[in-house]
Amino acid sequence: MRWGGVANLQVVNLPQIGYTESVANPLEEIERRNRRLTRLVELSVNLNSTLDLDALLQLVTATASELLECEAASILLYDEKQARLFFAAATGSDPKKLAEIPVPLDMSLAGTIFRENRPVVRNDAGQDARHYSLVSEHVNFHVRSLVGVPMLIKERVIGVLEAVNKREGLFGEQDEAILSVTASHAAIAIGNAQLFREVERSNADLRLAYDATIAGWSRALDLRDHDTEGHTQRVADMTVRLARAFGLGEQAIVQIRRGALLHDMGKLGVPDAILLKPSRLTTAERKLMLRHPQYAYEMLSPIAYLSLALDIPRCHHEKWDGTGYPRGLAGEEIPLAARLFAVVDVWDALSNNRPYRKRWPQKKTLDYIRGQSGKHFDPRVVDVFLRLMREGG
Repeated sequence: MRWGGVANLQVVNLPQIGYTESVANPLEEIERRNRRLTRLVELSVNLNSTLDLDALLQLVTATASELLECEAASILLYDEKQARLFFAAATGSDPKKLAEIPVPLDMSLAGTIFRENRPVVRNDAGQDARHYSLVSEHVNFHVRSLVGVPMLIKERVIGVLEAVNKREGLFGEQDEAILSVTASHAAIAIGNAQLFREVERSNADLRLAYDATIAGWSRALDLRDHDTEGHTQRVADMTVRLARAFGLGEQAIVQIRRGALLHDMGKLGVPDAILLKPSRLTTAERKLMLRHPQYAYEMLSPIAYLSLALDIPRCHHEKWDGTGYPRGLAGEEIPLAARLFAVVDVWDALSNNRPYRKRWPQKKTLDYIRGQSGKHFDPRVVDVFLRLMREGG
């Protein structure tokens, strides 16, 4: 007899057991059924508590092995590109070795279950012509008996759940029913996890594309001004090191790196005649140059992806004592990312040649930064930066 209808996290109706002479101890059978019901409810709860696909697969196979009291259980999922099944998880054998063997749809019991969308119970599975012995040989596991059921999402078969080698007795209708309910819960959870994984993969690809674009923008800015070529990449790398030494987490550091790479983006709004002028700027020209942090903010703020990376482009010329620009922020009004970057930006500028001066020796540069603590720079940031330089620069 089959179990009643099952919906996710709803009551599961176990098949009724008639107390005939074939049941040696009806009370033991009731306890056994109750244990199975409890484990199925626990499985439903656990499957709905995670989107980790690997964890889901392992949970299902381990639970199936326990419920059906068998030597092994496995999940085979369908590979649409190869038009084959593959072992996604298994107990009782090395899952990595199993994953090496693709399972054809037309030469295996699992393939029959998948193609015909119906359960199969074979207590002489090793002798069945459809038994795909190559799998058993590969993992050195002898198959005696097998029950397998299709795994469906909205009437679409996505794979097969199998239980192999009943420890005592033979597989029967109750085993098939238990496995079917297990598979129905598992298929929904696996489908959700696969969808989540695909979304994560798409988001990762999008992040890589965005970051590649940011890197391209930063290289273009450096190429525009040959006198500072390489500056953007250097200050981005050094700011990341300083942020780690300051104790910031990796999520914040990702945004800091993006902001450092884009710190001079606003200079795209400054005419070449001013940006590349070899002589001193006029008052009007300098006023225009000082607007480049605001230009950066106006250019980048419409891009939602960069919303958390704008502190450096907008605020890296602010000073701790409030004499910076464009907004005259002071102290901790200045975002921490910009305070970190400000020290690195000046350090790199002084440590490299410019048309109007040669690079400063390291001692002179570090003395200058130390002297600007509490004026241009956040004292705490200066302390961490100097410690970082002492530890290896």
